[in-house]
This record gives sequence, C-alpha cells and structure tokens, in this order.
Amino acid sequence: MTTWTSDQMGPRLGERVDDLETPVLLADVDAMERNIREYAAVADEHDVDLRSHVKTHKNAALAAREVELTGDTGICCQTLGEVETMARNGIDDIYLSYQVVGESKLDRLCWLDDQVDALATTVDSVATIDALAAAAERNDRTLHAVLEVDMGLNRTGVAPAEAPDLAARIHDADGLAFDGLLAYDAHVKSEASTEAEFEERAWATMDLAESVVDDIEAAGIPVEEVKVGGTATSRYSARHPVVTEINPGMYPFNDVGELELRPWEVSKDDCTATVLTTVISVPDDDRLVVDGGSKTFSLDKPQLPVPKNRDDIEYVNASEEHGWIDTSESEASFEVGDRLAFIVPHVCTTINLHDLIVGVRDGEVADLWEVQARGKVR
Repeated sequence: MTTWTSDQMGPRLGERVDDLETPVLLADVDAMERNIREYAAVADEHDVDLRSHVKTHKNAALAAREVELTGDTGICCQTLGEVETMARNGIDDIYLSYQVVGESKLDRLCWLDDQVDALATTVDSVATIDALAAAAERNDRTLHAVLEVDMGLNRTGVAPAEAPDLAARIHDADGLAFDGLLAYDAHVKSEASTEAEFEERAWATMDLAESVVDDIEAAGIPVEEVKVGGTATSRYSARHPVVTEINPGMYPFNDVGELELRPWEVSKDDCTATVLTTVISVPDDDRLVVDGGSKTFSLDKPQLPVPKNRDDIEYVNASEEHGWIDTSESEASFEVGDRLAFIVPHVCTTINLHDLIVGVRDGEVADLWEVQARGKVR
C-alpha cells in the first residue's frame, strides 16, 4: 500500500484549486499585484518611497516582488529573525522597525549589517541608543539608527519633546549614523471612521512629526528621513510634505479588518487572501460546519471570517478545527463536501498559522510561497 504525506499531496503548480485539500490559504496573484501597484502609484503621486513591511507574509520571494513593483526601495521587518531570513534569501536593503535589546541580538545585528548593502534599526531611549553604540564599537561597525517618536499610539517611541535630545545622542555617538525618524501613525485607525476623519487626523499627526523635525534641525542635526504609515494610514499621511517613506504591510492582501475600517476604498475584490474550506457537516437547515477554525483563521481581532463570494451565509463561531456557519438567511442547499472561501479576519496573524501561501490565477495554482520567517520571533 502506498503511503501518502501532505507534502506529496500538494499543492502543486498547475493544480486546480477545486482539487486542493483544505483548509488552504490562497492569494489571488493578479489582485495582489494590482494592490501593490496601486500603493506604488500613491507613493509616486506624493513623491515618497514605499518600503513594504514583510511581517505580513514573511516570504523573501514576495518581498522581492514588492521591491520590484514599488521602485527598489527595500523592505521593512519587525524581528531580527525576519531580517536574517530576508538577508539569507537575497534581500539587501532592510529597515528593522523594532528595538533590538540584548548583547547577543545586537551582535547578530552587526553580523547581518555585514551581509547586506543597507540595514537600519530602531531606537527610542538612552538605553537602546547606548547599547547599539556599544555593539557598533564591539564589532567595529557603523550602525544606522532611526529614532521612533510616539505619535499617539502610546506603545513604543520617545515623547516628541524629548526627541531632539535623543537625536543628538545618536548623532554624536561614535559608530552610529542618524537615519531620521519613525513616526508611526497607527492610532489614527482607532480615532477615524470616515475618509474625512482619516485625512484630518493623519495630517494633524504629520504636523506633529514636522514640528519634531523642526526642533531637531534647529539643533543643527539634519533629518533626512521620516518613515510613517501602515496600510490604513499610508494613503493619507503620504500627502504631507514632511513624509519621505511609507511602510504598509497588509496592503497586497487586505483583510476583514481593513474591509470594515475603510469601506469607501476597500472592497471584497481587494481582499486577496482567503482560506478555502470544505463543509464537513450539515447538522440542520440553518447551520453547517467547515474545516476552518481558530487554528486556521487567526481570531486575535474582533472580526470573524467573511464569505468571499456570497452574502447569504455568516461565519458565527469557531473552535480549534471547526467553523460554525449560519445559513438561516440562505435559500441555497448545502451538502457535505461543498467548498466555501472566506476572507481572513487578520491577514498577518492568519498567514503566521500556515506553512504555505498558495498563489492562484484563473482557478489554478500559479505560485507557492513558503512562510519562511514563520516563528522567527527572536
């Protein structure tokens, strides 16, 4: 008797999507590349760089494709492990938008700095600046540091009033080069619910960033770069003249969160990451169960999966391997073995649950992207 493994069973290039085992994470290649080009056009219109954040997909081939389509401006990572994965797979211009803490990690950062053409990291305190400077001296490197300023998210970042002193500390440190500011504006998402509110709050946040730049430059320190923006805010913050670079991550894929947050510019057609599931049980006329639960869809946000191609059913609950689907409003009949596709609630954390992203085009498997940096949290 032949023994089959999941690797032998595919997915395989050219295989029909209808024949894939489920649950399986899919990405519509044409729609994904359309989304990338659309954000690249926004960046071009406002004369800013687009440096894609690869924490969303964690794959070097997709990162390279983003670089190709957005003007060769490099990528952004969120962990040192992601940086290492990207560097080992040919990506040579990387910004790490995260504070590196610990001597061994800082030594790894120095090693990686020697492997790529350009690498910058993030600091937001005397402690992180001094530790980075010590690592630079210990490893005989010049390390590039971006100062994160808290724009209102109240996560990491130095208070705006304290930014000039820390910028000067970076500027004056042996072995460090001051590469400008990170002015992450994600708090705008929780404050705005209309396009006008996004425009207003993003502009006000960038006005604050501009005042920080003015204060630093008044001390004789040039600020060449101001990095901002996630997927939701990039379109708006990019319009401000202080901005030089936007760093969106989810924009090739989108998800239910973006669909609900910005319905005026994100439609189901723009949500390119879906999970294809199979109906495994139809207990009654008002309910069915699919093979996609909380270990398939990340449920770290309030949103639940949304049906991709229909509006007559609703994903209402999940256990680990089961998804409850309410069919009470549907006139259709469902059978065990039927296929249903769902837009993922949060694309970054959903991808992190899977080993593979299956690129599809015209109903067939067109590409296969391993989630290479999955688990690379150190």
